[in-house]
Amino acid sequence: MPIIGAADRKSPKGRTIIALIYLLLIFGSLTMVFPFAIMATGSISTPFDYDRRSPLPRFLVNRGDRFLRALCGFFPPTHRGSIRQLRSFFPSLPPDWSSWSQIGDASKTTQDEITTKDENGDEHTTTEVRVGTDEWTKGVLAELKDKDTLARYRAMAMDYGEFADSCDLRETILAYDQRYVGPFLRRKYSDLAGLNEAWEISIDTFAKVSANEWSGEPIDQRTYAPLVDVRYEDLLEFRKQYRDGRYTKYLDTPGSTANFLRPAAIAYVWEEFAAKELPEFSSKKALASEDYLKLHRLPFPVPDTAPANLRAVWHRFLKKRLPLRHVSFQVTGKWRTEFAAFLQTRFRNPEYMNRVMRDEDPEWPDITEWSAVELTPEIPAGPVGKVWMDFVGTQIPIHLWKLRPALAELGFQQFVLAKHRTLSGVNRAYGLNLDCIEELRLPFREAVLVSFHDHQWAFTWDQVSANYIAVFDYLFRRGRAVMNTVILVILTILITLTVNPLAGYALSRFKLRQSEKILVFCLATMAFPAAVAAIPGFLLLRDMGLLNTFAALVLPGAANGMTIFLLKGFFDSLPQDLFEAATIDGASEWRIFLSVSLPLVKPILAVGALNSFLLAYNGWAWAIIVCQNPKIWTMAVWTYQFYQTQTGQPFTVMAAFIVNSLPVLAVFLLCQKIILRGIILPQLK
Repeated sequence: MPIIGAADRKSPKGRTIIALIYLLLIFGSLTMVFPFAIMATGSISTPFDYDRRSPLPRFLVNRGDRFLRALCGFFPPTHRGSIRQLRSFFPSLPPDWSSWSQIGDASKTTQDEITTKDENGDEHTTTEVRVGTDEWTKGVLAELKDKDTLARYRAMAMDYGEFADSCDLRETILAYDQRYVGPFLRRKYSDLAGLNEAWEISIDTFAKVSANEWSGEPIDQRTYAPLVDVRYEDLLEFRKQYRDGRYTKYLDTPGSTANFLRPAAIAYVWEEFAAKELPEFSSKKALASEDYLKLHRLPFPVPDTAPANLRAVWHRFLKKRLPLRHVSFQVTGKWRTEFAAFLQTRFRNPEYMNRVMRDEDPEWPDITEWSAVELTPEIPAGPVGKVWMDFVGTQIPIHLWKLRPALAELGFQQFVLAKHRTLSGVNRAYGLNLDCIEELRLPFREAVLVSFHDHQWAFTWDQVSANYIAVFDYLFRRGRAVMNTVILVILTILITLTVNPLAGYALSRFKLRQSEKILVFCLATMAFPAAVAAIPGFLLLRDMGLLNTFAALVLPGAANGMTIFLLKGFFDSLPQDLFEAATIDGASEWRIFLSVSLPLVKPILAVGALNSFLLAYNGWAWAIIVCQNPKIWTMAVWTYQFYQTQTGQPFTVMAAFIVNSLPVLAVFLLCQKIILRGIILPQLK
């Protein structure tokens, strides 16, 4: 019988009630859809826009967001000094932008009134404008609308790409994608045993190789020199594959210039040093965008023709901050003698030096005299390189230093001079007005803009699919994870559809004196939390020898008290005439059960099967307790393990949750009619 009669539906009161009911239903559906939409958007997010917690992906309709997502790929937050390097290439970046999550929250330009007091106690109010991402990206991308500007940028970007393809891999920075590390190492070593032996580690899956040292190289440190070992050689090979376009096919096309592998520019170190040393910048409490633009125009390296004050700051920079691996000098007999004395002062005797060097390099050859350690013009390989840098930094006068072309900025300046012959030729080719070649910086900014102009949707699609590719690679390469899940679900549904209907039918058809007590006992077991039964259940399965088997996963949930209760009630509601007619026709009890009773309880069975599927598919906690062997783990367990190893990348974890929920969603969509019948039909009965 309807709640509202047919006549009342047309009245204002009836229509109001119906409208309120629909509004409540819509609100209820939104409370279910909204969190899922946030999770779905989060699964295709990056460190730039993940913290927005938005139900709709803004980058699909906002070009500025797409550009910043691409920049986040080139300068990921896991890299050392990523925002500092970004600001060096994009000096117009607002000064208050310090992290990607903070940048993502600042989409709109805001104005804040700040009140301060002077020495006399008088208050002064100033307006502070915080530039939002929309305004900043609009200004940057507007440069690409001018054909002449785009042509200039393309010329600079093409030269940059040619230079980047030829530079030393040891002096590059790779903004690598974590999803490619595991497959790369799997191809190289075939199995984990080979990787563990080569890297001297102990892991049980390639996904646990975070390779943090590949992104945290302190290229700005004065005495940094890479330790050449197996890991570093693998990194160089990984970098080479990136440069060859193995992982970014959309950038391996004619005209593409920017790559996630870029020369290790260190001009930002000089700019930060100059900002503290030059009075025009150091006198300010905070630098504005205009100040960063002025710093960006400073020559690097500083030529001899520069003003005296700038030369003085440059000499202090060389003495205090320049990474010494970029320095060379002419070796003479005097410096060889000085170097031998330096070694003797530092290590006292050759035996002690041998022990120290061998701790870092097992293949270090024993030396018996100091002259056996050769003094080279450039930094030598191995642990002796740190000794060389200490000697050069403290003993060799700065005027004898010569910067090596391995310095990215210097190498590019020499490259373009060789290509365009003169400074005038460089100015004509790039549309610049340089006073000296040292004012030319690495045009990575122009290369990024041109590449984004040509491939903005390729960047976007690569980032959208990145998290899901990582999840599928993790889940579907976990041995038998998918097969184990399928087997477990099938076994659970079969045993549920066997035990529960039999129990419910028996309690309904055979009037035992203990029927009510048995039913109460079945329901009472549901009053206790699952954690209470975990320990005794584990001990029982251990004593039965069923640990690490499918039986340990299936048997504890074979009989469900609520399902038995529902089935018994449904069997009780069936007319007794059906059973009597079947008995008169000569049907056995099995035939009555299979041919008469079960067809009438299909909706209830469907609901029971669905509940069993959900419990089996999502049951990771119990599976971890009774199945310690990873070979029998299901997708739910591996998803939990994935969550544990990817806590620093929540957007990837969101993608894992989405992938894990798809089978449940598919089952619900396919079985919703049966589920509704299972809910409604018992009420009608």
